[in-house]
Amino acid sequence: MAAQIDTRWISNGLSEASAEKARVELNETPENRVECLAALREKIREHKLENEGSLSAIKDTDRFLIAFLRARKYDVERAFKLAVNYDLLRQKHSDLVDGTTLEMVKPLFERRVVHVFGDRDSQGRRMLMMQPAKLSEGGGQSKDALRALIYVLDRIIEDEETQVNGFVFINNFAGMTLSKILMFDHSRASVVMSLFQDAFPARFKAFHVVNQSAIFSIVYAVVRPFMKEKLRSRYHMHGADRESLYAILPRCDVPDEIDGDRPAYDHGDIVKFLTSFHEQE
Repeated sequence: MAAQIDTRWISNGLSEASAEKARVELNETPENRVECLAALREKIREHKLENEGSLSAIKDTDRFLIAFLRARKYDVERAFKLAVNYDLLRQKHSDLVDGTTLEMVKPLFERRVVHVFGDRDSQGRRMLMMQPAKLSEGGGQSKDALRALIYVLDRIIEDEETQVNGFVFINNFAGMTLSKILMFDHSRASVVMSLFQDAFPARFKAFHVVNQSAIFSIVYAVVRPFMKEKLRSRYHMHGADRESLYAILPRCDVPDEIDGDRPAYDHGDIVKFLTSFHEQE
Protein backbone atom coordinates (compact mmCIF):
# COMPACT_ATOMS: atom_id res chain seq x y z
CA MET A 1 0.00 0.00 0.00
CA ALA A 2 1.35 3.45 -0.93
CA ALA A 3 2.37 5.68 1.96
CA GLN A 4 0.17 8.66 2.74
CA ILE A 5 1.76 12.03 2.05
CA ASP A 6 2.42 14.03 5.22
CA THR A 7 0.06 17.03 5.24
CA ARG A 8 2.89 19.25 6.49
CA TRP A 9 4.28 18.94 2.97
CA ILE A 10 1.17 18.59 0.79
CA SER A 11 -1.85 20.17 2.44
CA ASN A 12 -5.45 19.16 1.88
CA GLY A 13 -6.74 22.45 0.49
CA LEU A 14 -6.16 25.87 2.06
CA SER A 15 -6.39 27.09 5.62
CA GLU A 16 -8.87 29.89 6.26
CA ALA A 17 -6.03 32.45 6.46
CA SER A 18 -4.47 31.27 3.20
CA ALA A 19 -7.83 31.23 1.44
CA GLU A 20 -8.31 34.87 2.44
CA LYS A 21 -4.79 35.73 1.27
CA ALA A 22 -5.53 34.04 -2.07
CA ARG A 23 -8.69 36.14 -2.41
CA VAL A 24 -7.03 39.45 -1.52
CA GLU A 25 -3.63 39.02 -3.15
CA LEU A 26 -4.32 36.61 -6.01
CA ASN A 27 -7.90 37.45 -7.06
CA GLU A 28 -9.02 33.91 -6.24
CA THR A 29 -12.69 33.12 -5.78
CA PRO A 30 -14.50 29.78 -6.24
CA GLU A 31 -16.00 31.07 -9.49
CA ASN A 32 -12.69 32.45 -10.76
CA ARG A 33 -10.97 29.19 -9.95
CA VAL A 34 -13.41 27.12 -12.03
CA GLU A 35 -13.54 29.54 -14.97
CA CYS A 36 -9.79 30.16 -15.16
CA LEU A 37 -8.87 26.50 -14.83
CA ALA A 38 -11.17 25.73 -17.75
CA ALA A 39 -9.72 28.61 -19.81
CA LEU A 40 -6.12 27.56 -19.05
CA ARG A 41 -6.87 23.94 -19.98
CA GLU A 42 -8.37 25.08 -23.27
CA LYS A 43 -5.30 27.18 -24.15
CA ILE A 44 -3.03 24.24 -23.32
CA ARG A 45 -5.19 21.89 -25.43
CA GLU A 46 -5.11 24.26 -28.42
CA HIS A 47 -1.34 24.72 -28.12
CA LYS A 48 -0.78 20.96 -28.06
CA LEU A 49 -2.92 20.50 -31.17
CA GLU A 50 -0.93 23.15 -33.03
CA ASN A 51 2.49 22.09 -31.68
CA GLU A 52 2.89 18.34 -31.58
CA GLY A 53 4.93 17.14 -28.59
CA SER A 54 4.72 20.47 -26.75
CA LEU A 55 3.79 21.01 -23.11
CA SER A 56 4.54 17.39 -22.26
CA ALA A 57 5.73 18.45 -18.79
CA ILE A 58 2.35 20.01 -17.92
CA LYS A 59 0.22 17.64 -15.86
CA ASP A 60 -3.53 17.88 -16.36
CA THR A 61 -4.56 18.05 -12.71
CA ASP A 62 -6.28 20.88 -10.88
CA ARG A 63 -3.65 20.89 -8.13
CA PHE A 64 -0.82 21.34 -10.64
CA LEU A 65 -2.47 23.79 -13.03
CA ILE A 66 -3.73 26.09 -10.31
CA ALA A 67 -0.12 26.73 -9.31
CA PHE A 68 0.34 28.59 -12.61
CA LEU A 69 -2.82 30.64 -12.08
CA ARG A 70 -1.84 31.58 -8.53
CA ALA A 71 1.69 32.48 -9.57
CA ARG A 72 0.22 34.96 -12.09
CA LYS A 73 -2.74 36.19 -10.01
CA TYR A 74 -5.34 34.48 -12.20
CA ASP A 75 -4.26 36.20 -15.39
CA VAL A 76 -4.89 33.26 -17.74
CA GLU A 77 -2.69 34.59 -20.55
CA ARG A 78 0.29 35.09 -18.24
CA ALA A 79 -0.34 31.74 -16.54
CA PHE A 80 -0.30 30.04 -19.96
CA LYS A 81 2.96 31.79 -20.89
CA LEU A 82 4.46 30.57 -17.62
CA ALA A 83 3.37 27.00 -18.45
CA VAL A 84 5.05 27.29 -21.87
CA ASN A 85 8.26 28.58 -20.25
CA TYR A 86 8.13 25.79 -17.65
CA ASP A 87 7.96 23.21 -20.43
CA LEU A 88 10.63 24.90 -22.57
CA LEU A 89 13.10 25.02 -19.67
CA ARG A 90 12.69 21.27 -19.24
CA GLN A 91 13.22 20.66 -22.95
CA LYS A 92 16.27 22.90 -23.16
CA HIS A 93 17.82 21.52 -19.98
CA SER A 94 16.51 17.96 -20.06
CA ASP A 95 19.78 16.79 -18.48
CA LEU A 96 18.64 18.47 -15.24
CA VAL A 97 15.22 16.82 -15.24
CA ASP A 98 14.99 13.61 -17.23
CA GLY A 99 15.79 10.46 -15.35
CA THR A 100 16.26 12.14 -11.98
CA THR A 101 15.48 9.73 -9.16
CA LEU A 102 15.28 10.17 -5.41
CA GLU A 103 18.35 7.96 -5.00
CA MET A 104 20.31 10.32 -7.24
CA VAL A 105 19.49 13.46 -5.26
CA LYS A 106 19.25 12.01 -1.74
CA PRO A 107 22.99 12.64 -1.01
CA LEU A 108 22.42 16.37 -1.61
CA PHE A 109 19.79 16.40 1.14
CA GLU A 110 21.91 14.25 3.46
CA ARG A 111 24.83 16.68 3.15
CA ARG A 112 22.43 19.64 3.47
CA VAL A 113 23.52 21.16 0.17
CA VAL A 114 19.79 21.53 -0.45
CA HIS A 115 17.80 21.75 2.76
CA VAL A 116 14.01 22.03 3.06
CA PHE A 117 12.38 22.77 6.41
CA GLY A 118 9.27 20.79 7.33
CA ASP A 119 7.64 23.67 9.19
CA ARG A 120 6.87 27.01 7.60
CA ASP A 121 8.12 30.43 8.63
CA SER A 122 5.99 32.86 10.64
CA GLN A 123 4.31 34.10 7.44
CA GLY A 124 3.37 30.61 6.24
CA ARG A 125 6.11 30.44 3.61
CA ARG A 126 8.08 27.31 2.76
CA MET A 127 11.75 27.72 3.62
CA LEU A 128 14.70 26.30 1.69
CA MET A 129 18.40 26.69 2.36
CA MET A 130 21.17 26.17 -0.17
CA GLN A 131 24.73 25.56 1.07
CA PRO A 132 26.93 25.10 -2.03
CA ALA A 133 30.16 24.97 0.02
CA LYS A 134 29.06 21.48 1.10
CA LEU A 135 29.43 20.26 -2.48
CA SER A 136 32.43 18.11 -3.27
CA GLU A 137 35.10 19.49 -5.58
CA GLY A 138 34.94 18.29 -9.16
CA GLY A 139 32.82 18.38 -12.27
CA GLY A 140 29.12 17.71 -12.20
CA GLN A 141 28.52 18.87 -8.65
CA SER A 142 26.73 22.10 -9.59
CA LYS A 143 24.55 20.08 -11.96
CA ASP A 144 23.70 17.68 -9.13
CA ALA A 145 22.70 20.60 -6.88
CA LEU A 146 20.39 22.03 -9.56
CA ARG A 147 18.86 18.60 -10.21
CA ALA A 148 18.09 18.24 -6.50
CA LEU A 149 16.62 21.74 -6.30
CA ILE A 150 14.36 21.25 -9.34
CA TYR A 151 13.36 17.77 -8.14
CA VAL A 152 12.13 18.98 -4.77
CA LEU A 153 10.53 22.19 -6.09
CA ASP A 154 8.52 20.19 -8.63
CA ARG A 155 7.01 18.17 -5.81
CA ILE A 156 6.52 20.80 -3.12
CA ILE A 157 4.79 23.16 -5.54
CA GLU A 158 1.81 20.79 -5.51
CA ASP A 159 1.16 21.97 -1.94
CA GLU A 160 -1.63 24.56 -2.08
CA GLU A 161 -0.44 26.39 1.04
CA THR A 162 2.95 26.91 -0.62
CA GLN A 163 1.32 28.02 -3.87
CA VAL A 164 -0.38 30.86 -1.99
CA ASN A 165 2.23 31.78 0.65
CA GLY A 166 5.34 31.21 -1.42
CA PHE A 167 8.98 30.36 -0.78
CA VAL A 168 11.86 31.95 1.11
CA PHE A 169 15.41 30.99 0.16
CA ILE A 170 18.49 31.29 2.32
CA ASN A 171 21.80 30.94 0.51
CA ASN A 172 24.58 30.23 3.00
CA PHE A 173 27.96 30.75 1.37
CA ALA A 174 30.09 30.02 4.44
CA GLY A 175 33.23 28.16 3.36
CA MET A 176 32.68 28.89 -0.33
CA THR A 177 35.95 28.82 -2.28
CA LEU A 178 36.73 30.37 -5.66
CA SER A 179 36.85 26.92 -7.28
CA LYS A 180 33.34 26.16 -6.04
CA ILE A 181 32.03 29.54 -7.17
CA LEU A 182 33.41 28.80 -10.64
CA MET A 183 31.48 25.49 -10.76
CA PHE A 184 28.37 27.61 -11.26
CA ASP A 185 29.19 28.85 -14.75
CA HIS A 186 27.06 31.00 -17.04
CA SER A 187 24.86 28.10 -18.20
CA ARG A 188 24.04 27.10 -14.63
CA ALA A 189 23.38 30.72 -13.66
CA SER A 190 21.00 31.15 -16.61
CA VAL A 191 18.98 28.10 -15.50
CA VAL A 192 18.64 29.51 -11.99
CA MET A 193 17.67 32.92 -13.35
CA SER A 194 14.98 31.43 -15.60
CA LEU A 195 13.70 29.15 -12.84
CA PHE A 196 13.16 32.00 -10.41
CA GLN A 197 11.94 34.64 -12.86
CA ASP A 198 9.68 33.18 -15.52
CA ALA A 199 9.77 29.37 -15.72
CA PHE A 200 8.40 28.02 -12.46
CA PRO A 201 4.87 28.39 -11.00
CA ALA A 202 5.74 29.74 -7.57
CA ARG A 203 5.76 32.92 -5.55
CA PHE A 204 9.43 33.44 -4.64
CA LYS A 205 9.08 35.99 -1.86
CA ALA A 206 12.68 36.53 -0.70
CA PHE A 207 16.27 35.44 -1.24
CA HIS A 208 18.71 35.95 1.62
CA VAL A 209 22.45 35.60 1.01
CA VAL A 210 24.65 35.19 4.09
CA ASN A 211 28.38 34.71 4.69
CA GLN A 212 29.30 35.55 1.11
CA SER A 213 32.87 36.48 0.27
CA ALA A 214 34.06 39.56 -1.57
CA ILE A 215 34.59 37.39 -4.66
CA PHE A 216 30.94 36.33 -4.68
CA SER A 217 29.85 39.95 -4.29
CA ILE A 218 31.84 40.82 -7.42
CA VAL A 219 30.19 37.96 -9.36
CA TYR A 220 26.75 39.07 -8.15
CA ALA A 221 27.44 42.64 -9.27
CA VAL A 222 27.98 41.31 -12.80
CA VAL A 223 24.82 39.17 -12.78
CA ARG A 224 22.52 41.69 -11.07
CA PRO A 225 21.83 43.88 -14.15
CA PHE A 226 20.33 40.82 -15.89
CA MET A 227 17.80 40.30 -13.10
CA LYS A 228 14.33 41.71 -13.46
CA GLU A 229 13.47 44.47 -11.01
CA LYS A 230 11.09 42.25 -9.07
CA LEU A 231 13.80 39.66 -8.40
CA ARG A 232 16.41 42.32 -7.57
CA SER A 233 14.09 43.86 -5.00
CA ARG A 234 13.73 40.51 -3.24
CA TYR A 235 17.43 39.67 -3.18
CA HIS A 236 19.09 40.63 0.10
CA MET A 237 22.86 40.47 0.65
CA HIS A 238 23.67 40.26 4.37
CA GLY A 239 27.23 38.91 4.62
CA ALA A 240 28.04 38.39 8.29
CA ASP A 241 25.59 41.08 9.44
CA ARG A 242 22.95 39.12 11.32
CA GLU A 243 21.03 42.22 12.39
CA SER A 244 20.52 43.01 8.70
CA LEU A 245 19.08 39.51 8.25
CA TYR A 246 16.89 39.65 11.38
CA ALA A 247 15.45 42.99 10.25
CA ILE A 248 13.79 41.20 7.31
CA LEU A 249 13.57 37.58 8.44
CA PRO A 250 12.72 37.25 12.15
CA ARG A 251 15.30 35.46 14.25
CA CYS A 252 12.74 32.75 15.09
CA ASP A 253 12.70 31.83 11.37
CA VAL A 254 16.49 31.84 10.90
CA PRO A 255 18.20 28.41 11.16
CA ASP A 256 20.43 27.93 14.18
CA GLU A 257 23.43 27.09 12.00
CA ILE A 258 23.46 30.73 10.90
CA ASP A 259 22.80 32.06 14.40
CA GLY A 260 19.01 31.96 14.43
CA ASP A 261 16.54 30.23 16.74
CA ARG A 262 15.13 27.68 14.30
CA PRO A 263 16.51 24.24 15.29
CA ALA A 264 18.29 21.95 12.87
CA TYR A 265 15.94 19.85 10.81
CA ASP A 266 16.38 16.15 10.06
CA HIS A 267 16.97 15.58 6.35
CA GLY A 268 15.24 12.23 6.76
CA ASP A 269 11.87 13.95 6.94
CA ILE A 270 12.12 15.48 3.48
CA VAL A 271 13.35 12.14 2.14
CA LYS A 272 10.29 10.42 3.64
CA PHE A 273 8.05 12.99 1.97
CA LEU A 274 9.74 12.56 -1.42
CA THR A 275 9.46 8.78 -1.07
CA SER A 276 5.73 8.98 -0.31
CA PHE A 277 5.19 11.46 -3.15
CA HIS A 278 6.98 9.13 -5.57
CA GLU A 279 4.73 6.25 -4.53
CA GLN A 280 1.65 8.38 -5.34
CA GLU A 281 2.90 9.36 -8.83
